[in-house]
Amino acid sequence: MFRCVCRRARLCRHAYNSSDLARPATFSNRNKDLLGCQRFYTTLTDQYKEKVERGELVEDPRQIVMLEKLESLREQLDAYQPPEETETINGLYVYGGVGCGKTMIMDQFYENIHSRAKLRTHFHDFMLDVHERIHKYKSSLSRHQLENMKGTDPIREVALAIASETYLLCFDEFQVTDVADAMIIKRLFENLFEEGIVMISTGNRPPDDLYKNGLQRFNFLPFIPLLKQHCEVLDMDSVTDYRLQDHKALDLPGGEAAFIHDDNRVDELFEHLTGVKVEDAKPQTLSFLGRDITVGVSHGTVLVTSYRELCNNNHGSSDFRALAKTYSHVLVKDFPQLSMKKKSPLRRFIIMMDLFYDRSVKLVLSCHVPITQIIDLEVTSGEAEDSLRMLMDDLQLTKKEAMAMSLFTGEDELFAHKRALSRLSEMQCNDYWELPHRPGSLDSSIKTDNDASSPDSNESNS
Repeated sequence: MFRCVCRRARLCRHAYNSSDLARPATFSNRNKDLLGCQRFYTTLTDQYKEKVERGELVEDPRQIVMLEKLESLREQLDAYQPPEETETINGLYVYGGVGCGKTMIMDQFYENIHSRAKLRTHFHDFMLDVHERIHKYKSSLSRHQLENMKGTDPIREVALAIASETYLLCFDEFQVTDVADAMIIKRLFENLFEEGIVMISTGNRPPDDLYKNGLQRFNFLPFIPLLKQHCEVLDMDSVTDYRLQDHKALDLPGGEAAFIHDDNRVDELFEHLTGVKVEDAKPQTLSFLGRDITVGVSHGTVLVTSYRELCNNNHGSSDFRALAKTYSHVLVKDFPQLSMKKKSPLRRFIIMMDLFYDRSVKLVLSCHVPITQIIDLEVTSGEAEDSLRMLMDDLQLTKKEAMAMSLFTGEDELFAHKRALSRLSEMQCNDYWELPHRPGSLDSSIKTDNDASSPDSNESNS
């Protein structure tokens, strides 16, 4: 049985909301907020060792190496004012196994940067915002302007707007799986780095393996040397997953696990959190970027839904992002064992897990198999599922060509399943449930018959 510990609870993390990238560029904003540290402060390493002495952390020499590199960056960022500086500061790209403390250390660094001109978010969430910004920029142009865009680069305009608001970008889970991201990432970051942006990133893959075997990867490859040029690369080289160590038991109605085996307990938990019976809850529709999303019933910020509605429908990343911003608790009934034979629902689940985890959404699954078996990793050489077969036809790919791409082989899902299981385990910890939900703002309207009440006081949402 998994044991887990929520190390994030010791560092209350900040994430940007969608309005951070939605406001117009004002290029004087960031120069009013120096990205400096206070003149008198405790070093990151000393803070870490204090936690070790109190028994909150186990000392790990690899984490100390990362701390020392970030401490050096922290000192360099004191009074840093791009683009006035003649020399920019190189950032840090850290990769390693799941649960080895990369995010915890980055968050400690982020919390110790005393400026508002900083941004910390999940990389996937960031790229969703970038695409929204590009869409909004193009929508603001007249038909004549759209037809004569030779001198205009929407990606550069978005990059300039981001750079006007922050010097420091801290990304959790830097990974590229979407071809739309792969096509623009080099141009986007080329412009960001030119404006003096400093980037700190954590991930599971070394730079050379990013978007490995991805569709049209040749368009992505120029980004890799750009990343290495502007970021030092650090391998954490750790096989320890600290999320699976000792934890405080989670006290929920009918048992202590947030991974349960009875749909009736989901109903009990919903009533416990909201004071309302499931049968009295109302359907709710989110209208987000012109798209309506309806899944299950809700009261306040607690949603009850089913696997079929959540992962078996054609929901995309932006849908899960809207749900993560709207709901503090998501309770899912009738969750099956996921399979490599059906990659699309598995892929949606992994994306959903990343976005929910980053905003501290409390996810409860009712599933008939143990948590360690929720993903069946057996890979078959049979026919591709219908959606992937249609994509093969659209791209005019032979089966041999398709099987060389991670989109069709499931390589990305195999790689990401450990992270998903590790995070799902942490979601069962009492410390995780005590973390405040970070909704951010949502450019959407909500169509519902619900009242606007929140769950009762025993809920940890803020």
